[in-house]
Amino acid sequence: MVGPMDTELKQRKAVVGRRRTRPTGSVQPEEVNDSGAKERTDTDKNMATMFSILKNKRSVKLENLVLNRNSFAQTVENLFALSFLVKDGRAEIKVNENGWHLVSPRNAPDAGKVVSGEVAYRHFVFRFDFKDWKLMISAVEVGEELMPNRNQINMTSDSLADPIPVETQAGGPTTPIRKFSRNRGLVLQEKTVVEDSTPENDNIQVRIPAIRKGKRKMR
Repeated sequence: MVGPMDTELKQRKAVVGRRRTRPTGSVQPEEVNDSGAKERTDTDKNMATMFSILKNKRSVKLENLVLNRNSFAQTVENLFALSFLVKDGRAEIKVNENGWHLVSPRNAPDAGKVVSGEVAYRHFVFRFDFKDWKLMISAVEVGEELMPNRNQINMTSDSLADPIPVETQAGGPTTPIRKFSRNRGLVLQEKTVVEDSTPENDNIQVRIPAIRKGKRKMR
């Protein structure tokens, strides 16, 4: 016999089955829209401008502060900025004995006073629509608006030059365009027909090769 006598049988390894998992949908990164950040930036700028006006004027009428007689949308934006100043405690609205709403600056309260309840916020609803904007325009004198007008981006149509008429492009008489056609011969493609039968034009006439049944005449 050939080979060792004490050979041992190899034990088979136990097969451990893996639990199948259901395939899940592909996960894509969420797209973040920057329009909200831009809107907050514009609102912050309006708030800073309005608070600077309040610090200089100390007490102003609400209509004079938020009105923009050239734009209803900007008037709403000014009112939106004022609402944030009131919410943050940096502006105060009071009604005087004549019924006018007066806006004055305030120092924002400490966070500790807000947590302790010493300072409480009050909310109110301010009705404002297009008719109110028209009434506000009639109530405020021209030039008494406090918030500056924010210039809109100029449309590209203003910068486009008007097309130049054909008559102004040429300084002298125009030259007719000659086009050779098999059926019609020499065609002048212009509204005004220019006579070129003068002796000067006879010297510079273009020789047109004869065409017979689509073949070039060989010399």
